[in-house]
Amino acid sequence: MSNILEAINNISQLDNLSVKSITFGSNRANNMGEGLESFVKDAFANTFKEGDKNVRNLVHNKVYSFQGSKRNPPDLMIRKGAAIEVKKIESLTSELQLNSSHPKAKLLSTSKFITKKCRDSEVWTEKDFIYVIGHTPKGTKTLSSLWFIYGDIYAASEETYTSLKTDIGDTIENIPDIDFSKTKEIGRVNEVDPLKITNLRIRGMWLLKQPYSVFSYVHKYEVGKRFQCFALIPTAKYEKLPVSSIDKINSIQNNLSITDVKVNDPDNPVNLIDCKLIKYII
Repeated sequence: MSNILEAINNISQLDNLSVKSITFGSNRANNMGEGLESFVKDAFANTFKEGDKNVRNLVHNKVYSFQGSKRNPPDLMIRKGAAIEVKKIESLTSELQLNSSHPKAKLLSTSKFITKKCRDSEVWTEKDFIYVIGHTPKGTKTLSSLWFIYGDIYAASEETYTSLKTDIGDTIENIPDIDFSKTKEIGRVNEVDPLKITNLRIRGMWLLKQPYSVFSYVHKYEVGKRFQCFALIPTAKYEKLPVSSIDKINSIQNNLSITDVKVNDPDNPVNLIDCKLIKYII
């Protein structure tokens, strides 16, 4: 089973950190995002140097149980492992656009935002959720930095977001003289005009601050470096990772450091969570 440490180890062996641009489609940002997804997919599966597509397919089938689409999370699910959501930014001040899917501490099989294919891809009820955020400066195809963040130190519990959605929907529903329908999003107001031919779809656009600013109190970017990779892993989870994976990380003698840090609990910021901060900088 693959994990964050395996992905970082595989990345550390690369000479070329370019992200392939996907040529189909008209939205360049999305296309570059798909290129980053492919990069991350190779990182966890260790298929960077595999040129035979048949072999790549077999390896990916062994490592992953599900690969998602733009509309539904997650982007990838590791068999018997974590779910992965990949986000690309072109500026360190950009917010992550999550669209209608709120931030996630965990991925639940009961979530209304996942597909049946995802739910049935393996036997599971709850998975760790890992955000992988890549910074590819505008006008380039080269990764400047890459973050791996566990959702439960980045996002609050599920009810924080679902209760807000419910409260907004209930407020709209109580407006006099409207025909409101509840949906998977916030809701829908029907027949808003005298002809009764216009409906209003109400959906959320969730935005999340990127880790460069959220976790600035435990890390500093080093100006002028070619590539910077950061991983924040709750210590309790780190200690449960395979010894073989920990040994691989510890064997990287150049450019990598592991330090103990404490981060704010997303549900109660006065509480602190022990974490391992892994930095690979070249």
